[in-house]
Amino acid sequence: MIKMPKTKHYKQSLKPIPPTLRGKKRYVLFELIPAQNAKLSEKNVDDALWRTFLELYGSVGTARQRIWPIKFDSSRNLGIVRCALEALEEVKAGLLFVKNVNGAEVIPKIISVSGSIKQLKAK
Repeated sequence: MIKMPKTKHYKQSLKPIPPTLRGKKRYVLFELIPAQNAKLSEKNVDDALWRTFLELYGSVGTARQRIWPIKFDSSRNLGIVRCALEALEEVKAGLLFVKNVNGAEVIPKIISVSGSIKQLKAK
């Protein structure tokens, strides 16, 4: 085993972006109502969200929105998505374009928007 000397010029760790420069986030609570009482899984919902947003906004637009599925409760068909504050209206519109999940027709409904995930989990 080779030990590297600990000098100043040896590889330094990358510094993360400080929270003040990251930008504000919003969390969107949504419900997907299946048309024929189909069972929706978290993986299938995530795939449907990504597919819809990539078709609607493209890869650059989706990256700019910084969308990220946080959680989906398959028993109540409720999900939480994180996005950038600047792209909140685009994300809300994109969620309404989700029409099917793994072949099952769904009706999307946006319930609430919050700046913290703790408030949405309380709802």
